[in-house]
Amino acid sequence: MKRYVFLLLTFITIYSQELIDGIAAIVDDNIILYSEVEQLARLNASQMGINPEVNKEKYQKLRELALNALIEDKILVEQAKIESIEVSDREVEEMLNQKIEQIIKQAGSQQKAENLLGGPLNKIKRDYRPIIKNMILVQKLKSKKFQNITLTRQEVEKFYETYKDSIPEIPPTLDFSHILIEIRPGNKENQEALSLIDSLRELILNGHDFSELAKKYSDDPATAPYGGDLGFIQRGDFITSFEEAAFSLEPDEVSDIIKTELGYHIIQLVDRKGEKIRVRHILIKPKISQENIEQARMKIYKIKKMVENKEISFDSAAYKYSDDPDAKINFGRIERIPKNQIKQKEFITILDTLKVDEISEPFRTEMGFHILKLNGVYNDMWITLEQYALQLKQMNLYLKWIEELKKNFYIEIKLK
Repeated sequence: MKRYVFLLLTFITIYSQELIDGIAAIVDDNIILYSEVEQLARLNASQMGINPEVNKEKYQKLRELALNALIEDKILVEQAKIESIEVSDREVEEMLNQKIEQIIKQAGSQQKAENLLGGPLNKIKRDYRPIIKNMILVQKLKSKKFQNITLTRQEVEKFYETYKDSIPEIPPTLDFSHILIEIRPGNKENQEALSLIDSLRELILNGHDFSELAKKYSDDPATAPYGGDLGFIQRGDFITSFEEAAFSLEPDEVSDIIKTELGYHIIQLVDRKGEKIRVRHILIKPKISQENIEQARMKIYKIKKMVENKEISFDSAAYKYSDDPDAKINFGRIERIPKNQIKQKEFITILDTLKVDEISEPFRTEMGFHILKLNGVYNDMWITLEQYALQLKQMNLYLKWIEELKKNFYIEIKLK
């Protein structure tokens, strides 16, 4: 429930900014609004059980911490840009869609989600896209800076002696390998999608109403109910190829077919105001057929058989065949991860049935088809102590690093 509240409040923050009563801080060319600070402080207060009206001193401290967190976020985003860290359009869309789907699922329906959020999902999605992009930028920057930090044995022992009375019960640690085969549309499905959107474009050019066709055919659930209307957008809000086509249009003009990672689009320019444009679009996604599903299923079974027949090792198969982007880096291995930190519940269920060195039967999730190999189960307290100690070391290094970074930015705090 807390997670849902967090997601909900994060989205509502965007709309609460209309109630701005001042600037809380300036970081170079970026501003932080009072409403942003207040929203984050109240969220933290609700999670900690602090009543802002009763515990005014504690709440003031939370406001200061919220402001500092927002300042750090601005700095980290700018630093990520300085270091040329890139975020793909696909990464943004995937995370954005996940969060939208979470909220719809928790609310019970799209209409209920819109009622709770106080606005249509197409507007929420558009406004939240740059926030998601910045979140991923910061994640990648932190990973780049701190993922290669190491510990000495003495550091782990010192950590244990210092914190042994507060260390929680330590869960078992698993070492396993993973191969993913995604279910992808084939040439036939891509051609069908292309033919459909081409025919829709011809209908529009011959006088049919763009909005009505979007309502009937578009595969974008956030905009289809509104005739494909995306509202006013600016550069940087959307996928690059989509933006290039949209900003080149004249009012009422319909674009050529645009292919993105999401599928095929046609765009119509509705209005232009300064640097912003209002557009509507139709998205047609290539459908996943039963044949596509069967092809992916057969491929994962074939890989499993090759591994079992010792034609190829599991590690080599993961490197060669897996659609998991991390497989090329670590040969599909997920090493020494506490069981309670495995995010995919299906993985835990399957791993619980395996013996060491055993390979699972193929199974399907929303990501595609998988096979897992259990490499080891450890109830080794030392491994988890290392992880706790490493997290503390990374946090301390981060605090020093962010303080150094702040010296490179103009920061003016106006919040009293």
